[in-house]
Formats: sequence, C-alpha cells, structure tokens
Amino acid sequence: MNYMFDDESINIDEYNTDSRGVELAKKYLLSRRIVLLYCLACLFLVYYWFIKKDFFGLYLVKAAYVYIALEILVLSSGILALINNHFSKKHNDFSDQEKFDFNYFIYYKAKLKTKFLKNRLLVHMAMNCALMGDKAKCREALSQVTGNYQPNALKIMQEWLDSEEASIDREKLLAEKKKPQGVRLLLAYVIVIIALMSACIDYKMLIAYGFSKTIILLLGFLQAMGFGIILMSIVLSICMFVKRNKSLDLQVPINKPLKLIIAIVIAIAVVLSNDALWYGLSSDETEVSDDYETDDYYDYRDSYDDYSDYSEDEYYDDSYPSELDIMNKMIVLCNYLQKDGVIDDFSVELGYTAKGYVKGTVAQDDDYVYILYDNGTKDDDNGNSCIELVLEAEPLDENGNSLGQSEAKLMGFYLVNLETDEVIDEHKTHW
Repeated sequence: MNYMFDDESINIDEYNTDSRGVELAKKYLLSRRIVLLYCLACLFLVYYWFIKKDFFGLYLVKAAYVYIALEILVLSSGILALINNHFSKKHNDFSDQEKFDFNYFIYYKAKLKTKFLKNRLLVHMAMNCALMGDKAKCREALSQVTGNYQPNALKIMQEWLDSEEASIDREKLLAEKKKPQGVRLLLAYVIVIIALMSACIDYKMLIAYGFSKTIILLLGFLQAMGFGIILMSIVLSICMFVKRNKSLDLQVPINKPLKLIIAIVIAIAVVLSNDALWYGLSSDETEVSDDYETDDYYDYRDSYDDYSDYSEDEYYDDSYPSELDIMNKMIVLCNYLQKDGVIDDFSVELGYTAKGYVKGTVAQDDDYVYILYDNGTKDDDNGNSCIELVLEAEPLDENGNSLGQSEAKLMGFYLVNLETDEVIDEHKTHW
C-alpha cells in the first residue's frame, strides 16, 4: 500500500482479512456496539418503568431524573473501559504489524468523529510503524495528526525521524503508553454507581424505613466520594486536554500542587453539600424551638365531629402537602422526639384514621405504641406555614397489643415548618 490514508482507494473490509489484529478489531467493535445498544435499551426501560409506577413522584428526589441517566451512562462507560482493558491485554502478544492492523481497521471502520480519538489512533499507528522501523509509514501517520495534539510519544518519534538511526528506542517509546488501571478503575466506577443510586433517594425516606444512622452515614460518605470522583474526572480531563494542546497558552501551569488544591476544593464542596453525611455526623438532626405559646390551637378531637361529612377531595386540595411530604415531616418530628427522649428508635408506617386522615405509627416500647396524626396546616407566630402533628401514646396489654385510641394518652401538639423543617413544641397536652 503506497498511501495508507488514501480514503478513496481503501476498502477496509478487504484489508488483511487473515490478520489476527483485524479479527480482534472486529470483535472489539462488535462488543462496543452491543454495550451501547444495551445502554439505550436500559435507559428507555428504566425511565418507562419508573414513570409508569410513579417512582419519581413517590420515592425519588427531583434530581433522580438526571442521576439515573448518569448512572446508566457511568455503568456503560465502566463496561466499555473493561472491554478496552480486556482487548488491550489480548493483543499484547501480537506482532507490531498485527497491532498496526488492529488500530488501522478501527480507525476506518469505527468512523471516529472527534479529533482527539482520531489523533490518538494515528499516534498509536505511528508508534507501531516506528517499532517496525518503517520511517515512511510513521511519517505518513503523523502527517495526518491535526490540531495541536502533541503527546510525549510524538516528540520521541519526531526526533527518531530526524535522526539517522534505523530503529527507535523501544523501551523509551513504550514507556509513554498509559498503563491500564483495571482494579482502580473498576473500584471508581462501583463507588460512582452506588453514589448515584443512593443520591436518588431522600435520606429521610431511608430513616422512615428503619435504616440506621450508621448506614445513612456510610451512604453519605459514598455519595461524597462518588461525586468527588465525577468532578475530579472532569477536571483531569480538562487538564489532559490542555496539556496535549500546546496552543493553549496558560499563565498558570497545571502541576501536581494545583491538582491537589483542586481536589481539596472539590472534597470540601461535596462534603458541605451532602445532607445525608451531615445527618450521620451530627447529633442535632433538626432545628428546634420550644418557645411557642398560643391558646389558639386546632382542636384535633373536635375536628372529627366537624368533618362528619368528610370528603377527601375537599380536605386534601391541590395545595395541601402530599402523603410523602407528611411522612417526611413526621420523620423530622421523630428526630426531634428521639433527641428529646420521648421515643427511642423509630420508623414511620403510614395509615389512615376512620375519617380518612393520615396517621403514622412511629415507635413502640414495652408500655406504649406511639402514633402521629396529621392535624392540618396552620401558621406559626411569624406567619410561616406549618403542618400540625399530634402525638398520642396508646397503652399495650400484656400480650403487646394496643388497647386502642380510646385509651390513648395525648403527648403533645407540634408544628413542623413546611419550608425549613423547624419543629415548634406547642406545649399542649390536653384538648
């Protein structure tokens, strides 16, 4: 072949069909296509299922739409990285010509779009030609490199081309090739996937389902690590791009100290923005206030008589908090009650009263079962909209069964701010 990159005369499907490099390249491209198809199918099925079951509205945070897409993208990227590592190891025992055939077939068959990927393959082919001692083909491959892509290997090959030496220093040239980091890469992908999965769920929901503080702290830590890896990967990609493009004249060199500073800044940012991590580290789960006093409270028991002709559509209008919101506010109040020593461990199990009001069984000890009742919304002294929750303790019989609401002891009325989650004890233990 006189000209390796004469696109009009090349029929890549007929190129060295018996070469092991070409056979491996075909398997490599097929594997990548299967993974990409899997990615698209998985993305469609997950979103279809979650939207059909209303998971986004009932259980997941708003940002879950983005997190799930990122998770599938990261999972697919991880599989592609493993494929790259696998095929890189498979052609280690190939001859330099077979390695050239592998890269050459991919260069044309993959129909690469980005300059970076084209330039990288061209440099790899030039290295293959240099290791075979073919200066003409090496020079032709390097002549196709566009833009300002200038890795260190290119400089080594250019020095060899300008010299009288027949062969290039193999060890020096191969030392510039990036060594695969299979185990580290796999660990990073696993952490990022777990981080994105856990970030889809509000940690308050996990509390409601009985997850311990230690587990939530661990998930928060993994979230911080995962998002840190994502942000650091973006920064490192930018650094690599700048390093390989000499036309970018930066006043500040991108060296290890600067990278360390960037990593520290990213670590601080992801830790400060992680609510689950702070919940696990802090002993004060909510902001509380005990100075609220009023006689103008809503009579919870009388409200049942007032709504004898109860209609759910009339009581729960569009502006009223949803069941999920009510449960979240119950969790906030339970954190406060636990800190105050009223209850121990808790989990929120939603139910309904005979009138259709939301209630939540939250805790139980040897003597009582503790139940929170939704008592509507009201404003505090500062005019902030709150949800009022009433705590009752139903005594247990000798078999551990509740004696019912008729025997219940009223423990208190509490307001939970709908915006800030501030808890206000109304200091009312009677109707």
